[in-house]
Amino acid sequence: MAKVKQLTAWVESKPGELERIAEALGKAKVNITAIACWETAGVSPVHLHVTSPAKAKKVLQDLGLRVTEEEVLRVTIADKPGVLGKVGALLAAANINIEYAYADVAAGTKKADLVLSVSDVGGATKALRGL
Repeated sequence: MAKVKQLTAWVESKPGELERIAEALGKAKVNITAIACWETAGVSPVHLHVTSPAKAKKVLQDLGLRVTEEEVLRVTIADKPGVLGKVGALLAAANINIEYAYADVAAGTKKADLVLSVSDVGGATKALRGL
């Protein structure tokens, strides 16, 4: 389990914005290790985990984007039924709210990377120890 600095670039909801971000970060030699984005009316969030957050933030700001930062948890869990429910139960028992989450399971593995934005990162870290 790791606390991770997540950058969020706020982009106009139109074609080409993800390409613009990815190309600029690639040219700057910043690797994207996780991404989640969705369309909303107007301005949409692009959540990014990158190899160099400070460098990425400057690149994104140089593109004219508003960039915010937050600390999230990135937890590797077993890819089997019931594990996500256990995560939810542990956090609920600690009175910690999950604001949003996203995950990925690489083909052929038995592990999932779960990203959690929670109301109390420190408390969630303690609640999920030993998971």
